[in-house]
Amino acid sequence: MLDISHSNKTTQKTTKMDEFCNYREIYSPEQRKLISIEFQRVEGQHYLEHAGATLYSEKQLQEIARQLCNNLYANPHARNLSSKLTEDAVDIVRYEILTHFKTNPQEYSVIFTSGTTAALKLIAESFSYGSDCGTNGRFVYLQDNHTSVLGMRAYAKAMKCITFDDAFNALSCDTGSREGKDDCNSLFVFPAQSNFSGVKYPVAWIERVKRGALNRLLEQDCRNWFVALDASSYVATNELDLSTVKPDFVTLSFYKIFGYPTGLGALLVRNSSCHVLKKRYFGGGTVLMAQTLENTAVLRDVVHERFEDGTVPFLSILALKEGFNTIKRLNLTFDLISKHTFSLAQYVYRNLLCLHHANGRPVVVLYHDTTFENLCDQGAIVNFNVLRDDGEHVGYAEVLHFANLYGIHLRTGCFCNPGACQYFLKLSPEDVKRHFNAGHVCGDQHDLVDGCPTGSVRISFGYMSTKKDADQLLEMIDNCFVSKPAIRRIPQRYSVWREKYQNYFVIKNNQPINTDAKKSQECNNNSFLSVRDHFINNRNSEGVLQQIVLYPIKSCGGFTVLDKWPITSTGLKYDRQWMLINSSGVCITQKNNKLMCLIRPKIDLETKMLILSYAKHKRICVPISAGTKCENLASLCQSKVCGDKIQGWDCGDEVADWLSEVLNCPGVRLLRQCSEDEYVSRISKQNELLHLSLANKAQYLLINVASVEWLRERIPGDEFEETLETTIQRFRPNLVVKFDNAYVENYCEKFIFEDVSFETGGVCTRCQMICIDQTTGKTSKEPLQTLSKSFKGKISFGTYLNRLENVSDECLHVGCTVKGIGIK
Repeated sequence: MLDISHSNKTTQKTTKMDEFCNYREIYSPEQRKLISIEFQRVEGQHYLEHAGATLYSEKQLQEIARQLCNNLYANPHARNLSSKLTEDAVDIVRYEILTHFKTNPQEYSVIFTSGTTAALKLIAESFSYGSDCGTNGRFVYLQDNHTSVLGMRAYAKAMKCITFDDAFNALSCDTGSREGKDDCNSLFVFPAQSNFSGVKYPVAWIERVKRGALNRLLEQDCRNWFVALDASSYVATNELDLSTVKPDFVTLSFYKIFGYPTGLGALLVRNSSCHVLKKRYFGGGTVLMAQTLENTAVLRDVVHERFEDGTVPFLSILALKEGFNTIKRLNLTFDLISKHTFSLAQYVYRNLLCLHHANGRPVVVLYHDTTFENLCDQGAIVNFNVLRDDGEHVGYAEVLHFANLYGIHLRTGCFCNPGACQYFLKLSPEDVKRHFNAGHVCGDQHDLVDGCPTGSVRISFGYMSTKKDADQLLEMIDNCFVSKPAIRRIPQRYSVWREKYQNYFVIKNNQPINTDAKKSQECNNNSFLSVRDHFINNRNSEGVLQQIVLYPIKSCGGFTVLDKWPITSTGLKYDRQWMLINSSGVCITQKNNKLMCLIRPKIDLETKMLILSYAKHKRICVPISAGTKCENLASLCQSKVCGDKIQGWDCGDEVADWLSEVLNCPGVRLLRQCSEDEYVSRISKQNELLHLSLANKAQYLLINVASVEWLRERIPGDEFEETLETTIQRFRPNLVVKFDNAYVENYCEKFIFEDVSFETGGVCTRCQMICIDQTTGKTSKEPLQTLSKSFKGKISFGTYLNRLENVSDECLHVGCTVKGIGIK
């Protein structure tokens, strides 16, 4: 009887859970089919970075190319036939943009810019705050704004940042409005949709601000309020109706709507407000008359002609027509797109909200101002951080590494929105300064400082996104970060939120930042204190060099030396002196093509050949001298490695065809780095000039066998069955040394291999490449997951070495004694 009752309750609970977490399909089968036909290149990939840039359709580009090939377009400033054709075609696009936003040329003007940032800059440079009476207005902005808005402060004499709470309190109703008396101009800037959390701010704010709703809050008496609406994030998946909502200025970027073209945006200016923009600089066709001998110029009267300096990017502008046509061709509307993308975001949000570790703790902390109940309040963005089963944060860099393994394209960090980032992560100005002093800067992978996150993980959906994309993200989180068995339940507090709040409200973070994280890190390091104590007492440790491995082609398989190998001023001789590039001239690594690890190179010093092998393919030989300047047929090419420009000599068509075939990637070329005077140079830890080949950070990488054994002991056996040698290969070392203790290499300042000494260059920070089995090319979540758990997100393993002296005829010998000296 009790069992039956329990079973019924379980069934009811499961049904409720399914109803809450299930996905609601918006598109028809025909629409889904049309979309899949035009986005075949993304098959197998899961693009979740539409808030940064959405994807273009293949048919869209074909139609653009067809239009360019069938018409003759010229600079619209000329007056010939092709120029007139271009001018008329550009004007038609202007009309189409205004029609899309449900307005007309009588009410709004379209000024083309290079993007939202340029449009905001144009407002900042031109907006007139002053008045005849000498009173200056204020520049006011919401805390949740892009850095491009923060940059506008440089042009204002007085400014004010309004917090989330203050904005909602002052603008939620009309009672706070107060008509001003001072004849000055003030500007309020806010986003239609947050690019951090996806919250949609009330467009009713626009009219309330213009009626003086902020005067009381700011304790000022300004009569003329103007509003700039940053619509870049919003219009990508939502309809903006300028017939009912009338901001003075609207900024947007077209690549966020159509994917192509990039580098093109617009500033929409309400014609009745254009007088407040005072043009200073002029250039190109923006003048009616200008003199050289006198400082005299008369600007054009038409708004867009006055502000579009130089020749507009007319070919890019004409490409917009096919963007609009693509939406029509796929039988979509932006109302439908808004519902579709919101449904996907709601599906992910609810499933993440309900996901818990085996001990009942939540798997993620979600950063949002809504409960994803209403698409009028929430956009297609889900922002979160992952939590371990003890409540500590998983660094966003670790999440990014696993996402890359799963073919998921997402974004991490603060997304150029420091205000929202600091608000949701509860970071004070002092915390931000402390993170900066600890080495964290915008856009880096320094994700945790003393256990506290410096940013978060963001996924976002576009009109071509699918449930498969959402499911892949949920599967990655479940497989890589959940302590099993997973628990799925609707949090009790969620029901309270839904009942208490109707539309806009603020949910405080449901997971406090773990103030004991630093203490936990220190406790975790206790296991290594004995190692450090050993150095304090003995000042050195001794081991044996078991392997020497070089990687002739960057990111391909390794070549193990059996006896000895010469060293040069850049590292092991012939180590990473070749690289593969794609048809765009960009360096390829295993992050792009995992099959590269299965290419087995061998250096034959007697025949001076680089021999390449691949299973079930005939091997190919490349002369070591191939691609040098003495080869008349070789061509000089340029590429990049870790931000550095690299020059190399092409090794010919035969090996290029072989590589393209085995990697199943057309257009691959093999480049050999130029002579030593062309090598990359960096400053070593000893502040000396360091020469590298195509290695990323240092000349050599040392791995301690004892450290690998320590790590393997902590990986669950049922998830990681491979030999010790295979695990060592994952870390792609040059020098494999066997010490008595794990991680002694982290405390050495110098290593001596018999008579050859090396300086340490710091620890090696790891990414998802260590999850690639170098013998099969298959991927797994280990050992990255265990490594991150063991060191609380500080994913480092192995020690860089550099040889600062340049002594000729030196070799390293397998089996030689290695001494680690000093304490770092």
